[in-house]
Amino acid sequence: MTVAQELESYLKTRDAHKIKSVTPIAALELVVGKRVLEVEGVVVGSVAVDGAQSILLEVEPGRSIVVALGEEHGWLTRGQLRIRAIVAVERESELVTPTYRLLDAAFASTVAKWEARQRALQHAKAQAQAPPQKPAASRPPTRSTSLNSRANSTARPPQRPNPAPDWETFRLNLRLYVPEYAQFIRSRNPRLSQQEADQIAWAILRFSAHYGVDPRFIVAIVLVESGFNPDATSRKGAAGLGQLMPSTARGLGVVDPYDPIQNLHGTVKLVRGHLERYWAQTGDPNGWEHVVLTLAAYNAGSGAVRKHGGVPPYRETQNYVRKVIRVYKQLCGIRE
Repeated sequence: MTVAQELESYLKTRDAHKIKSVTPIAALELVVGKRVLEVEGVVVGSVAVDGAQSILLEVEPGRSIVVALGEEHGWLTRGQLRIRAIVAVERESELVTPTYRLLDAAFASTVAKWEARQRALQHAKAQAQAPPQKPAASRPPTRSTSLNSRANSTARPPQRPNPAPDWETFRLNLRLYVPEYAQFIRSRNPRLSQQEADQIAWAILRFSAHYGVDPRFIVAIVLVESGFNPDATSRKGAAGLGQLMPSTARGLGVVDPYDPIQNLHGTVKLVRGHLERYWAQTGDPNGWEHVVLTLAAYNAGSGAVRKHGGVPPYRETQNYVRKVIRVYKQLCGIRE
């Protein structure tokens, strides 16, 4: 089946069940009875019992559901894939675990592109029927104790035309950001396939939302660290997108640092930890001092920052901090 045929089949199944959007995880967990819903997630494993296959679908960091497959969906067991899935959910009562059976599936990136085209058509139609308006400034919102108040607009990309008004809305609409983040990532590493770029973009957005970190900050770090090369290895042994050292990776629970999803989860988790430490130390979550110290600790270690009472006098670390800050400001649309 071609990608176009796969998408057509998926959309027909979605229309047949009158599904308009992905079901939020919180709502998924409240289902009692029989429902057909749309979910999005990453296939992180599979199992076969007596010839019946199932996949483990991670719908958010640290939370997965087991979905039973039919024979026609065996392709989902071939590796880590980010998918949209139409699932039949059954749950007798709130006291029992729900069961999930796959009705149809497609690559998340394929569905996201189709949805983006539909939004573009609707936007063009609306613009043709109404006088043009000055577009609102756009920047992904951040949690109150995160990297906020950076600028009133972001440099393209990453960015999307209609900004979310608050953090929770941003979290619920992460998939809308994926195409532009993926486009930016591929522009920096053209060797990545579209699927790989989509996977990296989704992981950055998902983990950033989960840990309350500005995704543009993570983009800047990964760009400087590895140039978005999942196979990058430094002379000192740092590995993967976020260039995690082996001991650091183990401490973060990263089994395979060359796996983009595992690496980015560890990277964002580590960055969040540093941010919390240094904004508590500086007392100003909206300033730049804790951002600078976070980068210094990411590069040289928090011990070195503590020993020198700030950014260590290492040329590599000082250049690293300046470079990431410069990229981050460019992504935020801040002119120096």
